[in-house]
Amino acid sequence: MQPDLSVIIVSYNCRPQLADCLTSLAPDRRDLALEVIVIDNASSDETAAMVRERFGWARLIANDVNRGFAAANNQGLKVASGRNVLFLNPDTVVHEGTLKTLVRTLDGAPKIGACGPQLLNADGTIQPSLRRFPTFAALLHQYTPLRVLRILRGAYRRYKMADFDFKTAADVDVLMGACLCVPARVLAEVGPMDERFFVYFEEMDLCNRIHKAGYRVRFEPAARITHVGGVSAATATASLFFCRSLFRYLRKHNGRLKSLGMSITLRIGMFMREAVLLVVNLVAALALAVVGQGQRARRRLDRARSSLRFLCRDGWLALFRP
Repeated sequence: MQPDLSVIIVSYNCRPQLADCLTSLAPDRRDLALEVIVIDNASSDETAAMVRERFGWARLIANDVNRGFAAANNQGLKVASGRNVLFLNPDTVVHEGTLKTLVRTLDGAPKIGACGPQLLNADGTIQPSLRRFPTFAALLHQYTPLRVLRILRGAYRRYKMADFDFKTAADVDVLMGACLCVPARVLAEVGPMDERFFVYFEEMDLCNRIHKAGYRVRFEPAARITHVGGVSAATATASLFFCRSLFRYLRKHNGRLKSLGMSITLRIGMFMREAVLLVVNLVAALALAVVGQGQRARRRLDRARSSLRFLCRDGWLALFRP
């Protein structure tokens, strides 16, 4: 019998979070024809061994190298056989009944090309998990010193959907990739994840293509998932991957001249912003250390290191090797 849902989980050095995620799938495995596929991107924390020993019912693909988030998801997609496909982050806990709700949402409306749940933080508060497609004004506010001056803040708030309560079912532009459910027939039509996005922006690109194919993207808050966030992506090269994916997204979904102008302006703005943040955080770290606030001083120093890394390495790599 064809599974109702194929759950694809890409992991990288997040063994305890993945264990919690797989454990949370047990209730829905009783109520749905479910297959679970784990793709481990060459983790060094024995994630693959843990999956083999504790979750033998999950299909494991253990990569020898880190192939990136999009490429690994596509590995799972190639062997998935479900009517629907759920791309699920390993740092999530699925609430009972959520998978049934997502499948029911897709089965009940053929023009829905993707749906996603309400995401919750570890403390139970709602995690903003939706976006509108970004405008140039919103990106200027987010990634340049204009944010300090609060210029174009309205465009940024619209992009982040600050006017939405995240409790109401609605058609949206973009669902966060932590949990994205798509009918297999839609993926066959629009194509898999674009592997040029090593990590970041792959879900925005996929949602964009689903919209262009004439389908709706649906937010369904009756389905709920706890999302810790930032576990697999928390590396020293995260800013490099993020910049590369951002500029690739702009090139793909804007005209050549428009995307070139946007990219040049954003790159200049990013260097200016990180230079400002480097100075601000170094001064703040010094002041906090003087008054005995060691922990807060270390956080500021870590942020200063991130800015220095961008100014000396990541920003230039993203500029010359996009």
